[in-house]
Amino acid sequence: MLGGVVLRALPGGASRLSLAGWLVAGSGALLLLAVAGLATLTVIGGVIALRRHGLEALGRSYPPRQRREWKPGLTVRAVHWGIRSAGATLSGTPRRPALLPYDLVEVRSLEEIQETLDAHGKLEGLPFMPEMAASCGEQHRVLRRVEKIYDYVTQTGLRRIRDTVLLERLRCDGRYHGGCQACCHLLWKEAWLKRASANGRPVANPGGFRLPGRSHPAFREGALQRLVTRVEGDGDVRYVCQMTEVARASTRMSWNDPRHYLRDLFLGNVRLVPFVVGVSIRVFNRVQMRLGNGVVYPHLATTGLNTSPHEVLDLRPGDTVRVRAKQEIERTLTVGYRNRGLWFDAEMLRFCGGEYRVARRVQTLIAEKSGKLISLSSPCVILDGVTASGEYLAFCPQNESILWREIWLERESPAPRDEARAALQ
Repeated sequence: MLGGVVLRALPGGASRLSLAGWLVAGSGALLLLAVAGLATLTVIGGVIALRRHGLEALGRSYPPRQRREWKPGLTVRAVHWGIRSAGATLSGTPRRPALLPYDLVEVRSLEEIQETLDAHGKLEGLPFMPEMAASCGEQHRVLRRVEKIYDYVTQTGLRRIRDTVLLERLRCDGRYHGGCQACCHLLWKEAWLKRASANGRPVANPGGFRLPGRSHPAFREGALQRLVTRVEGDGDVRYVCQMTEVARASTRMSWNDPRHYLRDLFLGNVRLVPFVVGVSIRVFNRVQMRLGNGVVYPHLATTGLNTSPHEVLDLRPGDTVRVRAKQEIERTLTVGYRNRGLWFDAEMLRFCGGEYRVARRVQTLIAEKSGKLISLSSPCVILDGVTASGEYLAFCPQNESILWREIWLERESPAPRDEARAALQ
């Protein structure tokens, strides 16, 4: 009888041991797969870093060859719509359009938009700026979703922002903000937009970016302008814009949370190849820091100068320039990688050695932290088609215009006035 009990118990015992064994084996396989994946990304990141370092040493540029964004298909749209709809139902909030890159939208009328704004002209902390009113009624394509944003004001890092998109080439012209020339890419809440008709056509928009060329009649009396300017007790004028309000329009998030990377890939903000490149470089740098040797990519050297060298080219829109090589630019930087207060960012390295056309000259800017309009003692320029990719900033979608000191550039074509002078001689 004892033998029968043992025989009947063996199959069950064997099954339990087999299941436990499979769980252990499966966990081990997943761990090995994760380690192999990290090792592969580290190697890929190292190879990319070495290649780019070599190009920089040769003074050769490597700008992006294609658009960062991709057009999501029906499956992605259905999943995104389902998630957004469920979230709206659970929270009791209005259902938004769930816009994705390449979608054609129409900016709602000013009256409709004003109904969404609070007493300070904001929706969920984000101002609707008077410069945006010139686009009311126009049709434009979505460039990217803005699921996160980098806080340059309080330096709190990445922040979560919702229901916001960028529209292709629509930048702020600063006309209601003291003539600020930063050319920030405007942020649009989905509540201010609606899907355009299938046969609609976006506004013709040649060139690297578009600055609205007209005012909206409702702002000729300065109604909304009063909401974006305030006079302090000391008599100084402070401006309120989307970039000064970033912290109030967003919530803190973790750099190490993988969800924001996956959102960018899934929702069309980043193609697979640039996604792998950016993640590989980040993994490579993390491994390098863990090893304790401190060598990460990209790397900039400084001369330890106390004062910044200066050069005046008097560049104007339309001039063609070549960005100087990395080694030449490094010789102009003080501690902190700055020249006369302007930071040379790692994003700018990919353009070193390339030729570009000057889009505009920048002499006045709003200091985002104080809201004051400042005049630059050393003017900068913006180059046509040269914007930050966000590759080293967790694929931040802000698409900022990059400011260049003239000492970082050299003229490739004679200035028009020089040509006119030569014709008279």
